[in-house]
Amino acid sequence: ILMSKGKIIVASMMLFCVLCFAAVAFYFLGNNTQPSNQQQTAAILQVAGLITPGKRDAVAMQTLFERRVIARQVNLDSGTLLSASSRQDAQKSCVNLAADQDPAQVRQRCNIADVYLVQNNEHQIQQVIIPVSGKGAKSMMHAFIALETDGRTVKNLLFYEQNETPMLGAKVEDPDWLHQWPGKKVLNDNAEPALKVVQQRSGDADEYTVDGITGATMTSSGVEKSINFWLGSRGYGHFLQRLAKDKQILSN
Repeated sequence: ILMSKGKIIVASMMLFCVLCFAAVAFYFLGNNTQPSNQQQTAAILQVAGLITPGKRDAVAMQTLFERRVIARQVNLDSGTLLSASSRQDAQKSCVNLAADQDPAQVRQRCNIADVYLVQNNEHQIQQVIIPVSGKGAKSMMHAFIALETDGRTVKNLLFYEQNETPMLGAKVEDPDWLHQWPGKKVLNDNAEPALKVVQQRSGDADEYTVDGITGATMTSSGVEKSINFWLGSRGYGHFLQRLAKDKQILSN
C-alpha cells in the first residue's frame, strides 16, 4: 500500500510538472504567435481606410494593396529608407534587448524593419504606416499606426492581433475606443515620443493624451509603451526625425 501511495505521489508530481511546462510554453509561444501575411495585408488596408472590416476577397485585396501601398524597408539605426538596390546589400542584424531597454517587452530588435507608404490614385504619398507590437496584460499585441506625412500626427490605429481579456483589454480593437486616436500627436516638437494613455484624466485632454481602457490598466500601459518604443530612438525615431525635416525622402 505504501508503495502504491508513493507511485501515486510521484505520478502526481510528474503530471503537475508537465502542466506547468505546458502553461509556460503557451505563454511564451502561444501568446506570441506572429500574424500571417494575409492578416497583415488586410490590416494595412484597413488602417489606411482603403477597406472596411468584414469578409474580404484575397485576390482583390492583394490587387488593391499592390496599387495603393508601397512596401519599403528602413534602416532603424540611420533612419534611411532602403532603395531596391541598397536593400540587397543591407546587412540585417538583430540583438536581444535588456529589460531596461525593452519597455514593450519585444525581447529582440532588428536594425532593418518594414514601413508602408500609402499613395492616392495620383501616386502622391498620403500616409506612412508603421508596425507596432508589444506586451499587454496577457498577450503580445500587434498593430499598425497610420501617420500623416509629418510623421507625428495619427490618422488611424488598428490592433489586429491580440489575446487580451474579453470585454476588458480586448477593447483595443473596439472602434469606440479607437475613434479618439485620429488627430492625436505621438511625437512632440523635438520629435520625441510623447504619447500618454491615461486611466483617470484630470482636466481636458491635450493632443498627446488618449483615454485608457476602463478596467484594463496593464493593457492601456502596454499600448503606450509599445507605441512610444517603436516611434522612439530604438524604433522608427530616426526615420521620423528625417521625415519631419524633409517629406521628399518618401519619394526617393
